[in-house]
Amino acid sequence: MSDQFAREVDEDLRSEFLKSIWDRFGVFIIATAIIIVAATAGYRGWSYYKEQAAQSAGDAFMEALQLAEDGEDAESLKGFQAIADGDHDGYAALARFRIATELANDGNIEAAVAEFDQIAKTTKSDELKSLAQLRAGLLLVDTGTLEDVQNRLAVLSNPNSQWRHSAREYIALAAYRAGDLETATTSLDLILEDAESLQSVRSRAQILKTLIESTSAG
Repeated sequence: MSDQFAREVDEDLRSEFLKSIWDRFGVFIIATAIIIVAATAGYRGWSYYKEQAAQSAGDAFMEALQLAEDGEDAESLKGFQAIADGDHDGYAALARFRIATELANDGNIEAAVAEFDQIAKTTKSDELKSLAQLRAGLLLVDTGTLEDVQNRLAVLSNPNSQWRHSAREYIALAAYRAGDLETATTSLDLILEDAESLQSVRSRAQILKTLIESTSAG
């Protein structure tokens, strides 16, 4: 009998304890539950929206590419511009790359550089930012100043950059064109002393350095 009585007392105590907890914190428990449910629903809704937006941007990008292949250049550029003005970072950057490339092919270098600069400023992708800077720098080798090229490529020429070989080569070419043989030689030496420089880049660097040395000797 005593064991049965003890169990009943224990159950009563637990019941009273839980009731007191609920009376004190019930509102907060309900509020927390609602917040968790709302947050979960919101996250799933946002994920679905982003997924649909990506799908839509991807479809539009493919349509613009098809228009380009069909020779509908004006309509294609309109499609790419609409994507570029959208809010999907990845496809917007890719669309701007295409627009910039077409502008460069048409000889509108200034506008092409502006597009690449815009990509570099707005994209969240480090890879796309670096590629945009590299493309802008290459276009400016023949049309801009050495400072223009360095402003875009100096950060890419550092020893830890995977783009350093091309960046150093473009800086060297811009410096040579500007008559700054010291800067050109310094950049070329960085290429030649880098064990990871591609053979093609190394060969061009050696040719240009030899040309500079012969010019200086003359």
